[in-house]
Amino acid sequence: MDRRNVIALLAVVSAAPAIAYSKEGLGEAEKEHAMQTLAIGTVALNTAKLAEDKAENAWVKRFAKYEVAEQTAIAEIFKSMGIEPPKPNDKQSNIIEKIKAAKAGASFDEEFLADQLDGHKELLKVQSTYIDKGKDEAAINLSKLASAQIKEHIDLIETIQKQLKS
Repeated sequence: MDRRNVIALLAVVSAAPAIAYSKEGLGEAEKEHAMQTLAIGTVALNTAKLAEDKAENAWVKRFAKYEVAEQTAIAEIFKSMGIEPPKPNDKQSNIIEKIKAAKAGASFDEEFLADQLDGHKELLKVQSTYIDKGKDEAAINLSKLASAQIKEHIDLIETIQKQLKS
C-alpha cells in the first residue's frame, strides 16, 4: 500500500476512539453521515473486491486493493462504534450486480473506474455536508481527513482513466 494511504489509514484508526458517542447517542447528522458513508463504502468495497480479480490494468488492480483496504478499515471503525452498514438500495445493488456480471478486461476497467469516480464524488459530498452540519468535533475532523483521502482517490482514478485512454 502507498505510504500516504498507510499514514492516512493509521490516522483514521487512531483517531476513531476519540469519537465518544455510542450508536444510541448519535445525533441526526451523525447517524445520517454514518449510514451514507457506509452505504457508499459498501458498494465501493464490493466492486473493488471484484476488480481485484477482474481488472486487466495493473493500476486498476492496485487501486482496487487500496479501496478494499480503506473500505474494510472504515467499516471496522464504524462497527466498533456499534454501527452496521445498511443493505444496499436498488441503485447500489444494480451497480454491484453490473460489475459482477461484467467480463474481465479493458471495458471492465473503464466501467469499474467510472463507478468508483461517481461513488467517490458522492462520498465527498457526504463528508462535506457532515463537516458543515455535524456536531461531534472528533467526527468532523475524521470527515476532514477522509475528504483529503477521497480527493486523492478521485485524482488517482482520473489519472488512471487518462492512462487507459492513451
